[in-house]
Amino acid sequence: MKPNPVLNAIILATLSLTLTGRGIAQETRPPVLPPLTTISGSPRLPGKFVWADLVTDDVPVARKFYAQLFGWTFQDLGNYTIAANDERPLCGMFQRPKPADASAKPRWFGYLSVANVSRAERAVTKAGGKVLAAPQPMPKRGEQAVFTDPEGAVFGVVKSSAGDPPDFLPEPGDWIWVQLLSRDAKRAAAFYRTVGGYQVVENTGTNRLLDYVLTSKGYARATVRTIPRAAEQVKPTWLPFVRVKRVTESVAQAQQLGGKVLIEPNPERFDSKVAVIADPTGAAIGLLEWPEGLEKGERKP
Repeated sequence: MKPNPVLNAIILATLSLTLTGRGIAQETRPPVLPPLTTISGSPRLPGKFVWADLVTDDVPVARKFYAQLFGWTFQDLGNYTIAANDERPLCGMFQRPKPADASAKPRWFGYLSVANVSRAERAVTKAGGKVLAAPQPMPKRGEQAVFTDPEGAVFGVVKSSAGDPPDFLPEPGDWIWVQLLSRDAKRAAAFYRTVGGYQVVENTGTNRLLDYVLTSKGYARATVRTIPRAAEQVKPTWLPFVRVKRVTESVAQAQQLGGKVLIEPNPERFDSKVAVIADPTGAAIGLLEWPEGLEKGERKP
């Protein structure tokens, strides 16, 4: 979606997460992932978040939760599960054993589109990040890798062999936004500008709910928020948001399904149309109700 002042209200002030960057690894034989798009001639959109993965110690529980909450459907590919919304693949899930010291919690992380995965790897390591999964060709998908930024926030990059999904207003059940919580938003924005080729727009307003917007191709791709100093329990992390029809209803349903509410809907945040929950395995995910009056009609850029 294009930069819009209303997005300022999407970014949250605090979030209680205790995730670490460990526990991500490649399988010996990579799964055959679906292409990111089946639309012929799709261009690559560097900087756009085009895929997400859930790392959890209980995929069956997570599947049941997201199937009932968002209506997602699933396809098993060995140790990897593909989730789709309205037959559009949008994320994967894979099982990792729970560490004995509880150092790594279940988490979602996203993949951003890049023009060159090896170049992104060099940029990451030069800027102080780490490689969790080295660049690897994936059948039908292209090439991808998984890194951490200097603060330990996990993210992936992918160069799609089929091009990237076009920019359009997401349907309920689709990813609609992603934000980064950082101890130093300015430094984090500079890191991702180097890796993802973003243009960085600083929010200079007072009482702001975000610090920087990462943009590419004229579109806002993500936002970066500095974690308040008082929130010592909050760890730097990426948080993806799913579009829902009614946030209050989705929050209530999530609780009935065994999830927890981390941030309740609040009139001061996007008119109570945004919330953050944790699924029954502990992975945090955002919920966003996009008002029909803002952009109504067919799926469009």
